[in-house]
Amino acid sequence: MLISLFFAYFCYAQEEGANVDLLKAPASPASNLLGIATSEINKPTDVTDLMLNLQDITSVFKNQAGYALDLAPYWLFGKSTKSLDNIIKDNKPSDVLKQTFVLSFAVKNTDSTSNKLPVNSVFTSIGFKFSLFRGNVDEKTLGKYESIKKLHRRIINGSKSSVEIVEADLEVMRITDQIETLIGKLKEGEEETLEIKELKVKLDSLKKKKIAELEKDKPSDVNNLSNNVAAIKEVLQGFSMTRTGFLWDFAGGTSVQFRDKQFDNSRIYNAGIWTILGYAFQKSGTPLFLMRYMYNPKNEWVTTEDFNPQGNFSTFDAGVKYEYTPKDSKFTGSFEGLYRSFISGSDLKPTWKCVLNLNYEIFPNQHLTLSLGKDFDNNIIKKGNVIAGLSFLSGIGSKRKIQ
Repeated sequence: MLISLFFAYFCYAQEEGANVDLLKAPASPASNLLGIATSEINKPTDVTDLMLNLQDITSVFKNQAGYALDLAPYWLFGKSTKSLDNIIKDNKPSDVLKQTFVLSFAVKNTDSTSNKLPVNSVFTSIGFKFSLFRGNVDEKTLGKYESIKKLHRRIINGSKSSVEIVEADLEVMRITDQIETLIGKLKEGEEETLEIKELKVKLDSLKKKKIAELEKDKPSDVNNLSNNVAAIKEVLQGFSMTRTGFLWDFAGGTSVQFRDKQFDNSRIYNAGIWTILGYAFQKSGTPLFLMRYMYNPKNEWVTTEDFNPQGNFSTFDAGVKYEYTPKDSKFTGSFEGLYRSFISGSDLKPTWKCVLNLNYEIFPNQHLTLSLGKDFDNNIIKKGNVIAGLSFLSGIGSKRKIQ
């Protein structure tokens, strides 16, 4: 159902606007709650209207794949605000918050062979995410945008100047005055006369003729709409929203487990809140730091062979990540490590997790990620704790107005 909704919106989103490569990283806190995200520490990013994340593609064939759908209300419903100016120039925390606020939904199915979550269950989660600081666009991005705006202004200003010239034409002004005079003589509620209607048709035809003559005489590289639109599209090719500076994200949410896949056999699986801080450098990559609190009521995921919990558990995670993208490259590599402490409800020893992510941007806003690493030791009783998965991220609704 999530995929059907996603592609239905895809068809709608292609109708208008300028497509921009916005999505640089997953923005799916619901996936993190279920432990199916490719990364626990995600770089704050600009968002598209809708984002679909398919976790561990190979599990699709075993009916164990995880799906996440994330939507950005500000861009999805606020059509009048879809402007590149907003994204590039609005850097106040209040503006950044509403532009990056995301509602996240995820679902994961498990069977008897599951080694990541409790078996024979369906898990659903809902989360939120927003940024207070997302950095500033770099000089290259800003330069390309100014070129696009310049071409856009040439289209608008060229059209306006022709209309203004025609409106000041003596013959046009004479006919306009005639129409206004005749309308002024009409009694209240009286319909327009045939003479007035004929004059309006004549005036409209005259204006079109004069505008066409003006446009024909002007240089095509300034006023030819198709040429300028083509030029804008050429500049937009490869236009990527690259940011540098301080980054700060907040996220949280909760999830529900349906045991034995029965609706009347459900319980809260976990709930949590976390924050991510970092700094994006122009050439030397992006270091990130995470702090996260998770509450796990009578949770099975901390079950180990020598300890079977009966109460509620709380954990605190701290982690660091380094992410690097070579200049003008579609590849992004990152490595992260997390340290988990049990702060209540358990005497389990701290454990750690590390993941290497290799990301390739197939198309703008479409990413394929390979994840390799070691999971937390006490996630669940299993033969091993090696992470290996291939995931797909796609963003739809990246069209923004040029003002």
